[in-house]
Amino acid sequence: MWRCTFYLCFYMFIGCSFSAISSEQPLLKISKAFNNQKTQEAFRLAEMYFDDLAGIPEFDSLYGQICLKLNKIDEAVFAFERAISEKSDDYSAYYLLALSYAKQNNLNQSEQTLSSLLLLSIPNDLRLNIEETLRFVKNKRQSLDSHISQRISVNLGHDSNVNSGSLDDRVVVSGIEILLDEASLESSDRFARFSYDLYGKWQNTQYDAWRLNFNFSQQTHHRLSQFNRNQANVGFGYEFAKSYYRFNFLGLASVMSLDEATYQQQVGIASSIEYQFLKSWALELNGKASSINNVQNEHLDSEIFELGLGFLYFEKSFLAKVTLLNGKQNADLPIARHYGRDYKAASLYFSYSFSSFHSFVFSSQYKIVEHHDIHPFFLILRDEKMRDASFEWRYNLSRQWQIQTRFSHYKKSSNLAIYEFDRSELYLGASYDF
Repeated sequence: MWRCTFYLCFYMFIGCSFSAISSEQPLLKISKAFNNQKTQEAFRLAEMYFDDLAGIPEFDSLYGQICLKLNKIDEAVFAFERAISEKSDDYSAYYLLALSYAKQNNLNQSEQTLSSLLLLSIPNDLRLNIEETLRFVKNKRQSLDSHISQRISVNLGHDSNVNSGSLDDRVVVSGIEILLDEASLESSDRFARFSYDLYGKWQNTQYDAWRLNFNFSQQTHHRLSQFNRNQANVGFGYEFAKSYYRFNFLGLASVMSLDEATYQQQVGIASSIEYQFLKSWALELNGKASSINNVQNEHLDSEIFELGLGFLYFEKSFLAKVTLLNGKQNADLPIARHYGRDYKAASLYFSYSFSSFHSFVFSSQYKIVEHHDIHPFFLILRDEKMRDASFEWRYNLSRQWQIQTRFSHYKKSSNLAIYEFDRSELYLGASYDF
């Protein structure tokens, strides 16, 4: 019996020795290539022997260093995690794992790993280096964890047709829709517009964050004070971005007052998914659902549903986007069905930065609208087409101060002449970021 046990132990020893020798030879080849600055050759060899050697701490640590040098950060993280799981006192692998987390923008995990490393028995010079790296990671994490930017803008301009297209695209007096000739609709006036914008982003991990967008604007007219308005919009939601994907989900709310009286409220949700399928190309799918409550006229209460598809092209100083949109606005009350509408739109947006000081923005949209029911007075179904285009130039005086000028033109055609209009708006303004 003891002979059988002896032979079994002998063969196990021989097998282990052979296995160790067989794994040492590839490791030596990979290490030699890496030490001779032949990183691509070392990576090719490591990939060749990966299935056989993965799980051996020495290989995982070496493989992680190769991937880190080739900027294959995700692969480096996985390799160093395997290495320290098998050899928990390998402070070199610990330190490189923390650096990999930092490059991955996973700053919370990087900070935890560096703190754990300080609990090990490590040389004093390395300890000082780790403590310095830990301070840097903490400062960077704190700046990312709470990022808030604000902007105040003041614009002075002229509107050639204040009444047309400014609210619900209807002419209403004391709750009664009235009929006017086309010329009487055109009322031009000067205006001043003040706006405040806040953008906040709070990072959870390197992949996801909470977002807050808030805007308040106030527009005052020189003569036509009945068209003065205040509007506030807020959006709060979640963002996830990893590799070539980006996902956003926001809850939205807005309120608008007209001539110092609350006019309309809106709440809803919006979501978008973006996929970058080539180096400079991305595809975006977005949707929105909201409910409108019109305080002054319940016939204008409605629900809106939108679905859009966008194509983006971007370079260092250039961005272009084409969007196709399909929407439906359903009136809440059956008696107001003629206010409901279906619409389709195509829009174009692009921006170009000539330098760090000058940038130019252009946007345009073409929209087709068909109402759900016949007009109660004209007894026909409203069909309309809307076109608009805007040109904007921005100049950065400094990191905080910016001046901008914008010209916009809107034109609508309709089978009911009362709803047709041309409108132009020009303004010049300044903004301050802080």
